[in-house]
Amino acid sequence: MPAGGGRWRLPPADAAGATMLELIVVLAAAGVLAGVAAPLTASAIDAGRARSAAEFVAARLRLARQQAVAGSASVALVFDVVDGRETFRVCADGNGNGIRRADVQGGADRCSEGPYDVEALFPGVEIAVDASLRGPDGEAGSPDAVRFGRSNIASFSPAGTCTAGSVFLRSRNGLQVVVRVAGVTGRTRILWYDPPTRTWRDA
Repeated sequence: MPAGGGRWRLPPADAAGATMLELIVVLAAAGVLAGVAAPLTASAIDAGRARSAAEFVAARLRLARQQAVAGSASVALVFDVVDGRETFRVCADGNGNGIRRADVQGGADRCSEGPYDVEALFPGVEIAVDASLRGPDGEAGSPDAVRFGRSNIASFSPAGTCTAGSVFLRSRNGLQVVVRVAGVTGRTRILWYDPPTRTWRDA
């Protein structure tokens, strides 16, 4: 009971109608926002996975360089195609002549890690590239997503130098990112492809 012993009064009928109308407007607005947010969220997830995959590859390259310098022996990421997908192993020089495929296959250069399958670790992201895109240095496009010479081995020496090259990754929505390694310094960078300007930019 309200103060003064009076009775509770119900709101007028038109007030109830206004409240229902407001509720409908709010629900409609929420539906529109949800419809807009869903694609944005999917796009953000796609970009996030591409970034995480690139950072994973870059981090493993940087660690290989550190291991080579600390252990005074070459350490490399050895890329192979397994079941139609690019994978990589981490291998160390065991006989002092650098990392060679023959030594990897023969066991002289031991692979302590891998094979790592990027697509399995980061669903929707694969080691792949649009062959129509020019490279970061303006080089002609190529379907080859791993570009470390003919061997496809990113090998770091005890001095910290490396086989210069690139690893391209592509997301499910077509985002392109590349992990690049400089030869003399062994520095690793991540670049994103910007379709409007047709250029590669630092992440």
